[in-house]
Amino acid sequence: MKVAVLAALSVLIAIPSAEAGQGHVQKGSPVTSCDNDGHCTTRAATLPVASPRKGRPEIKKTTATARTQSAALDANGNTMGVIVSAKTGARARVGVAYAARFQAYIDDLETNHGARVLFMGGIRPGHCSPSSEHPCGKALDVCQLRRGVVDSRCNLPGRRVLGEIAASHGLFEGGRWCNSDYGHAQIGVTAAACGDQIRIVRQ
Repeated sequence: MKVAVLAALSVLIAIPSAEAGQGHVQKGSPVTSCDNDGHCTTRAATLPVASPRKGRPEIKKTTATARTQSAALDANGNTMGVIVSAKTGARARVGVAYAARFQAYIDDLETNHGARVLFMGGIRPGHCSPSSEHPCGKALDVCQLRRGVVDSRCNLPGRRVLGEIAASHGLFEGGRWCNSDYGHAQIGVTAAACGDQIRIVRQ
């Protein structure tokens, strides 16, 4: 009888305390486990996270996601799109609503007119106005070194031809102004063209 009682007690003593009181293990408290060869490792205990209440799904928002969303807004809070040169990888940001037009324009210049767009300028800080459409994502400078002067290495078409190409994509090319801004393309006409009859295709 004594032997049976002692055997029963030895079985109870052999039950690991962590298993017997698993609900009382605190997060971060060490837990040691050993394999059959006697190698032991100690790690912090992890507890299951309670699921959110029914009807109130848990919303997780990472810092990376927030950063991506804030980076996708222009100076006036408009969502941005990125224009990319297929030949050089040059990039610029414009308003997402106009990105398809600008991208088609750049693709056309490089694919059909021998241009090689080395650099571009899109959204800039400031307030959108008729004198500058850049802050609201409505303008793109292609290879411009300064107003009306472009880098010859980009091999852009001449002033009139470039105006026609831009117009075919629903854009106005700045070289059409009397105060030429050759290399600048924008959405809409903010000043009259200088005596040409190029018609802008409606998009």
